[in-house]
Amino acid sequence: MSEHGVTLDSAKALLARFAASWASLPIREVISSGTDNALFLLGDESVLRIPKRESAAILLEKELAWLPRLQALPLAVPKVLFHGKAKQETGFDFGIFKWEPGGIATPDQIADTDQAAEGLGRFLTGLHKVDTDGAPVAGQANHMRGVSLPALTKNVIAGIEVLADEINAPEARRIWEEACAAAPAQRAVWLHGDLKADNMLASGGALTAIIDWGLAAVGDPAVDYAAAWSWVAPQSRGIFRVSCGLSEDDWSRARGWALHNAVIALSYYRGRSHEALCEQSRLTLRRLGLSPV
Repeated sequence: MSEHGVTLDSAKALLARFAASWASLPIREVISSGTDNALFLLGDESVLRIPKRESAAILLEKELAWLPRLQALPLAVPKVLFHGKAKQETGFDFGIFKWEPGGIATPDQIADTDQAAEGLGRFLTGLHKVDTDGAPVAGQANHMRGVSLPALTKNVIAGIEVLADEINAPEARRIWEEACAAAPAQRAVWLHGDLKADNMLASGGALTAIIDWGLAAVGDPAVDYAAAWSWVAPQSRGIFRVSCGLSEDDWSRARGWALHNAVIALSYYRGRSHEALCEQSRLTLRRLGLSPV
């Protein structure tokens, strides 16, 4: 599948061939900042997701298989309405999901940052209680989100060196070493793996939903706790920590994950593309105290 291989006409044809009962609904393309799936609104209450390439197809298949287990959490999670089993003929499956209202959970969409921080903490606490039997394990398939931090040291140190012209590299290395030395998670649990504003929805000033579960797996939840620096408002960070019930070791690993995610993204994309992601990474690095505010 090519990056640009999904069109409105091909989406209509896919529905007619593999989901005839959905093909009569009005369909229109949804403009999204995501790069993995093409989105099409079906009527007013459902959305068709079609992967744009093979790697995205694998992630979507995982969502279709496991999201039904992740319902009934304190925040909404995408609900699978139809699993389009087209892989044998097209090379990929597709999904139809309940459309979640709201907008991207950028700071201007959040009225009460303390409430949002507590709500995200309660959501993660609930997620960690979900049965993990048979679930995918953190590793190469989910971009290593949730693996043991020392396994990522080579790439992180290389990224820090690339960014030494704009961050405090010695302090970044200290944070990383401290995170790697922290005690590991007491047990592996479900994690989202990519908690950033693009994958969170807000409505009426409140955080309402967590979407895009392609990197979900079972591993160290500290990768999600990193939202304390990448998404949670600084003044509400302590509330988030208390809501999650985090120890010093948990907090240290979470800081390490925040550093990892920002350094890897910024060192790769800086001066090339994905400017919004670069700016988000810089914001995280500032919140970590690694560059001027």
